[in-house]
Amino acid sequence: MNIFSQYYIKPFIHGLFFSVLLFLSACAVKPASELDNPEYHHKAGMRHIEMGQFQESLISFQRAVDLDKKFAPAFAGMGIAYANLDNRKKAKKFAGKAEGLAGKDPDVLTLCGRVWIDLRHQEKKWFKPAGKLLKKALKRKKNHEGATYYMGELYLYQYMFSEAEDQFRAVVEMKGEYSGKADKMWQTSQKIVRAMPGTSVGKKIALHEKITRADLAVLLAEELKISTLVERQTTPAQGFQTPSQMATNTAGSGAPSDSKGHWAEVWINELSGYGILEGAPGQPFYPDEAINRAEYCMAIQRILTIVTGDAGLEMRYFGENPSRFQDVPSSHPAYNAMALCAERGIMQANMMTGKFEPGKPVSGADALLSIRSFQNALRITF
Repeated sequence: MNIFSQYYIKPFIHGLFFSVLLFLSACAVKPASELDNPEYHHKAGMRHIEMGQFQESLISFQRAVDLDKKFAPAFAGMGIAYANLDNRKKAKKFAGKAEGLAGKDPDVLTLCGRVWIDLRHQEKKWFKPAGKLLKKALKRKKNHEGATYYMGELYLYQYMFSEAEDQFRAVVEMKGEYSGKADKMWQTSQKIVRAMPGTSVGKKIALHEKITRADLAVLLAEELKISTLVERQTTPAQGFQTPSQMATNTAGSGAPSDSKGHWAEVWINELSGYGILEGAPGQPFYPDEAINRAEYCMAIQRILTIVTGDAGLEMRYFGENPSRFQDVPSSHPAYNAMALCAERGIMQANMMTGKFEPGKPVSGADALLSIRSFQNALRITF
């Protein structure tokens, strides 16, 4: 090899080779069929998102990007997926990439806003960028269905329940692709507005789709103000102890064996002193277990028995024939409690099926609303 080849031709060939590689990598992948297009793969990715299959969605979004390096919706989809995979850095990166490519596209701006909403548990200042993007989308297209829906979520997660209710109602009236989701969220926000949570912790628990025994302990202590209720409603003649007497008598027995160090320790210990939700002093409370409708009614029955002094409430409806519920025999251990709550309008059976669904979990909104119904039944105001 001569000096010219060594110093000029060989480096040139190497440089040309790498230039071609860079060019090919920058070019879009050739579609395998008519359905192999960015739009199709983005839709497939979003279907995975709605089913909670976030890793699978990334495969679809990546294929969309491989086919079109500037396909903004796919980058937004990646942002949503990573936000739900608790990868804040990548979520923000891809949301920014999508926003940069979006231009004035309200659909992409809406998806970018959703990324920030889904980051709310990881990013303290999620509210401002989410609102900015959604307002920008609505400015580009007034009454944009997706942006209006996510404005509802934004308000809901900021505990602005009346504002959220207005947004979800508007989406339901549009009768578009978001109407089903919006109707469910509308019902939730309506329940919360009617329940009027009066404490910050009540507002947070109101958004839980399933509440735990610890959550319920907090709601009963803070929203129902169980100690104040028992103090007001019980007398020595009724055979029940006041909260201060209970605290004195149970001090030596100790708290539930699994409450120490739990975030709801104070509230759990308060409830255990009254024998509500079981978990008597020294016994397990199982604070992180989800509570179902039957268990919830048992707790309400216990409270009613305490505040009225009527022990007969705990046996009044057993043995009814026929059972008032399609799916629960009157011999069920919690039948009396369920019947008692239904009779007093605290928790009802399904109007269409007649089923009480005792094993169904209780949402925060339903718990709050039934607590308000309970207070109304006792004509109690705080």
